[in-house]
Amino acid sequence: MKLCYNSNGLRNVGVLDAVKQIKAYGYDGVELSFHDNHVHPLKTSLDEFRSVKECCGEIGLEIACLATGAEGLLGGEPYEPSLIHPDAKERQRRIDVLKRSVEIANLLDIPVMNLASGKLKPEVERERAYEYLLTGIGELTKETGDAVLAVEPEPDFFIGTSREAVRLIRDIDHPRFMLNLDIGHVYCCEDDFIEAIQDAVPYTRHIHIEDIKNRIHYHEIPGQGDIDFEQVFSAIGDYKHYISIELYHHADVSDRALEESRSYLLRFLSGQAVRQ
Repeated sequence: MKLCYNSNGLRNVGVLDAVKQIKAYGYDGVELSFHDNHVHPLKTSLDEFRSVKECCGEIGLEIACLATGAEGLLGGEPYEPSLIHPDAKERQRRIDVLKRSVEIANLLDIPVMNLASGKLKPEVERERAYEYLLTGIGELTKETGDAVLAVEPEPDFFIGTSREAVRLIRDIDHPRFMLNLDIGHVYCCEDDFIEAIQDAVPYTRHIHIEDIKNRIHYHEIPGQGDIDFEQVFSAIGDYKHYISIELYHHADVSDRALEESRSYLLRFLSGQAVRQ
């Protein structure tokens, strides 16, 4: 297991400064997140994307994952249009931007790209939404290249729990469609927290980590909430990929978030943690 940091927690600086800052605090990798201040699949040129790759190569920072879940990526309504939007043309807009994202992931040799289902609109029945999701993801899996697509359950989204995501992964049944497991989201949404993590790990290709207080979906610096990380890392077991710290709520204190998160979590990765 290695630690990376999601660039959405440093969106107050340019993307090249962000990756250099992540490296300066000792991280092995970066999760490159779409954001207007950094990179955007429809606005950023290929040369600009290549410059990010070259910068990371020069400083020895791996781009571990490409995150596509920016809330305003396709317009003013957060996370819309989604893969389960009632309008077929709108669903296709999301599919097309995700295809573009896959191209970018392969161009930059990024091994994982995460995505989310979107929220269920009142006029769409759950069964129909699931059909839309199967169709859209099925179209994407035809063009993954070397990248793994990882679905991330999000609180209040159609796919909101790890168990729902695992069902989807089984139904898609494609070797390059797996799970982006977010520890804080599991804590918020699933009563059997540790058991849910244990059940999800075999399907997991990328992990997000943050702390949570009172089961409210607000990302806290690890060690400053209610999560028992000793139990979490025991449940993760022999997972061998990146663990990505996601603290988009802490962009204004990014130096402290970078330093304290890594210092706290490294003790668990080395097996030397003492619960505080």
